[in-house]
Amino acid sequence: MNAIVIYRSKTGFTKRYAEWIAAALGCEALDWKDAQGKQLSGYDTLIYGGWFHAGSVMGLKKFLQVAEPLKKNLVVFATGASPAENPDNEAAMKKNFTTEQWGRIKAFYLPGGLNYEQMGAVNKAMMAAFRVMVKKQEGESSQMYQMLCKSYDLAEEKYIQPLVEHCNRL
Repeated sequence: MNAIVIYRSKTGFTKRYAEWIAAALGCEALDWKDAQGKQLSGYDTLIYGGWFHAGSVMGLKKFLQVAEPLKKNLVVFATGASPAENPDNEAAMKKNFTTEQWGRIKAFYLPGGLNYEQMGAVNKAMMAAFRVMVKKQEGESSQMYQMLCKSYDLAEEKYIQPLVEHCNRL
């Protein structure tokens, strides 16, 4: 298999997963900015990773605009602040694809976390507003509110295994 991992990372979780996936598959991982102008038609499999931001996988639409016309195997992963076992992860992922794309593109959710130290001012402000909303709806003692109050890291290399196995079957 001739694959490449292309990713967009803001706070480091997506980059870390992209590097783990690339190492497991023996391929290259490139930041989206560095992948611009790269000849993607020479690859059999294009793997894209982005992070969830307000329900959208960052950069996915732009990636698909470039990748879909190439008629390659497409695999997508998204990182987020939810634990891996959250039943809402698949539904959140599915909203980023058309019905036709969802049937053709394999997508994976990989738990990342929150890294307030790496966030910009706008994202920190958005998270503060979200914390206020969660506090009002669920209370200060809720697990969700407590998780949003500080940085945390849920990323583990073991979560890439289903994606790697899928790619190895292509």
